[in-house]
Amino acid sequence: MRIRIRDIEFYYNSTKILDGITLEVGEGENLYIIGPNGAGKTTLLKVIARVLEPLKGVVYIDGKDYRLYNPRELAKMISYVDPHVDRSIPSTVYHFLLTARYPHQKSLQIVESEDDVVAIDRVAKAFGIDHLLDRRLDQLSSGELQRVVIARAFVQEPEIVLLDEPSAFLDIRYRMEVLEYVKRFISSSNRVAIVAIHDLYLASLYADRIAVLSNGRIVAVGTPEEVFSSRVIEDVYGVKIELIQINGRYIPIPVETR
Repeated sequence: MRIRIRDIEFYYNSTKILDGITLEVGEGENLYIIGPNGAGKTTLLKVIARVLEPLKGVVYIDGKDYRLYNPRELAKMISYVDPHVDRSIPSTVYHFLLTARYPHQKSLQIVESEDDVVAIDRVAKAFGIDHLLDRRLDQLSSGELQRVVIARAFVQEPEIVLLDEPSAFLDIRYRMEVLEYVKRFISSSNRVAIVAIHDLYLASLYADRIAVLSNGRIVAVGTPEEVFSSRVIEDVYGVKIELIQINGRYIPIPVETR
């Protein structure tokens, strides 16, 4: 699975939010998108997910214009995780996860299939939420709900995973466990993950490449070392950083504002 994003422009009313975005994401790649608030990270994910339609440009999935796929095909291929979930939805965790299987179900299917049950069981155990399956969404803490929402994306078994701030509401252990799972899942299966995140430390640990978004434009793309060793972080965030190397990874440490 490969994604090519070509010359995407998007406006809210008369305000340009995305300005000529061009990116490629290869098989088995975890691409992280970083940038300050209002840079356009969430909007870009929604365009890729076809939640929003761009004014100009196109997204290609395996060389095919994604507008040529029917909705069911796209629903099987793409999972977009919106961090804002209505916890008042009258559903148990199990049935919330089961909704991710709808694109795989036959039109007259009434009950879950064995494949549905296996997928839910496997992912629930991997995310440490198997003990929550009978709980209602409104009974969960913010951190528990976040893990459930992210787990749902993988119950769907998509080819493309789009995660918007997956570390929100999670303590450091669960942040690392979730992103480690994402990296393993993507790298071992030739799928694609695009992750929008504020945490530069987590991006340095789990990204194969990082794209820096500022004022609706991609201003840098490269490995974590390439991005964090350049001046782009200082220019975009107005913060000076120093790099330390741990286990072959370059970790950015903010030291002072500019």
